[in-house]
Amino acid sequence: MSDFSSTDRYMRRMKRPTRLVCGVAAMMADKFNWSCLWTRVVWAAVILMNPAMGLLIYFVLALVLPKWQANA
Repeated sequence: MSDFSSTDRYMRRMKRPTRLVCGVAAMMADKFNWSCLWTRVVWAAVILMNPAMGLLIYFVLALVLPKWQANA
């Protein structure tokens, strides 16, 4: 029973558009009107498949997206 509740809390946390690490997935989901959960799942897959390039792109977007959002 406690496994279900922890999984349920995890899924609620992933769907909530708040910041995890730098909040890149939440910012992208908000900007392009995508699902926050699936944007985070795709980012996790990218990071697992190619950690160096995925993290580099992630942190570059963490620097660029807030400025892009402010100007748009």
